[in-house]
Amino acid sequence: MGKKPKEKLEIICLCNNVSRETIENAIRSGTDTLNGLFDATSAGVGPCGGSCRRKLAPMIDEFKATGKFPEVIKPDMTGKKRKAV
Repeated sequence: MGKKPKEKLEIICLCNNVSRETIENAIRSGTDTLNGLFDATSAGVGPCGGSCRRKLAPMIDEFKATGKFPEVIKPDMTGKKRKAV
């Protein structure tokens, strides 16, 4: 059996050791809000205070807009508050 592509093994949430693959699977399965993603994967709710949330929101947004995930996740560094509905 072959190895999974490296990008699928990328850890997005370091505090809770949540992989990109786990997050993408949750979004594909219908999780379309930050709160839903927190509940489904535990990403974004670690002791760091959720520093990976800047990556989670763009992943949700890109999938909602295109049905695909970005090759490279560009964190939202605008500093704008986003509701975690």
